[in-house]
Amino acid sequence: MSLARTGLLIVGHGTRSERGQAEFRETVELVARLAPQTPVVACFLELAEPTIEQGIAELAKHGVERIVVLPLLLFAAGHAKQDIPQAVCDAAARFPALEFSFAAHLGCHERVLRLSAERFTDASAAQEEIASQDTLWLMVGRGSHDASALAEMEQFVQRRLQLTPVGHVRIAYMAMAEPALRSVLPEIAERRYPRVVVQPHLLFHGELLTTVEAEVAQMAARWPQQQWLVAPHLGVADLLAEAILERFWEAQLVKAGCN
Repeated sequence: MSLARTGLLIVGHGTRSERGQAEFRETVELVARLAPQTPVVACFLELAEPTIEQGIAELAKHGVERIVVLPLLLFAAGHAKQDIPQAVCDAAARFPALEFSFAAHLGCHERVLRLSAERFTDASAAQEEIASQDTLWLMVGRGSHDASALAEMEQFVQRRLQLTPVGHVRIAYMAMAEPALRSVLPEIAERRYPRVVVQPHLLFHGELLTTVEAEVAQMAARWPQQQWLVAPHLGVADLLAEAILERFWEAQLVKAGCN
């Protein structure tokens, strides 16, 4: 099937953070540069504009016949499974000439794993050398009520562990799942690892990242004998843009049934 008349709609979760919105748009621009023959448009599910309907309308102006909708989300929970498809199908009724298909979320994509490993390494790049077996790695997720999303987070961590082995690894969440970050941090301090790397598994800047940094700063003040580091979030990167584009190609333009 020819892709000449196909557009890519990248749907972000949405954030009130201006920096987070800017990082999202910059990422979409990277994707567009990697696929110059494909119209690429950014939109948000909530909290920011353009909306999904506005994004579809923008692609329609480019004369596309088909749209691949890509949820720019790390794991598949309610937003990827229900909210985004529903919003697209609601809007699709106003664009009967267009066909729609859905690309997969990022999940355990190899390039996202590599980017996550790079961010982990970035955290300690300018610090004193500490052996990997003396490092505790805490991966912090957004959290979800969806058991499959939590299982995918655990799978991601196990695969990442192969790229950056450490003495011990834990997972914590900011909301909607256990264990909570605030309860895990004191437990980690009691283990007395010389280095603790807390890694927010977040795509872009926002309130959650600020909260993680504040929580870790409090622990560092209480336990100065340990080295507490916060790894950068995934953010804008060629690896992320490449992963998005690969998910686009994988979608194979299967009609989604919205029209």
